[in-house]
Amino acid sequence: MTRVPLPALVLGWLGLIPFVYAVMLLFSVPGSLPTFGLAPPGPAGGLHVLRFFGAAILAFMGGCLWGFASAPPRFPRWIFLAAAGLPAIAAYLAIQPNPAQSCVFLAFGFMILQGIDILFQRLSIAPAYWLSLRLPLTAGVMACLLVGAIHG
Repeated sequence: MTRVPLPALVLGWLGLIPFVYAVMLLFSVPGSLPTFGLAPPGPAGGLHVLRFFGAAILAFMGGCLWGFASAPPRFPRWIFLAAAGLPAIAAYLAIQPNPAQSCVFLAFGFMILQGIDILFQRLSIAPAYWLSLRLPLTAGVMACLLVGAIHG
């Protein structure tokens, strides 16, 4: 695995904080942890953050892959752009009335994303460091989502 550039490493790991905080909210007494008006207090807020932040990040990561697939000097290929669009579709479909079901769908979406990450790395579409960054972060996100699925 290749060394991850510091900005990508720091910002990537900072992006895991809302997922971990959401899990903390799942096990908190309502009002004991701040939500800064962004989510309901307590467990409901944890599920809220996991669902909506999870969907946003899943779609964002698909956008990253789209950027890799279409970056010069590469000519965009239909198959790679379509694959990069799958995480956004999965994120949209994952927003369900049942929060636990949303968390399961999102975890599945991140599993699909990981497969695309691996494919893009093997085809040298993604940067050499990509899997060194994405494997642990995706594992952390999926673990948080699965805790949300079990708790919700």
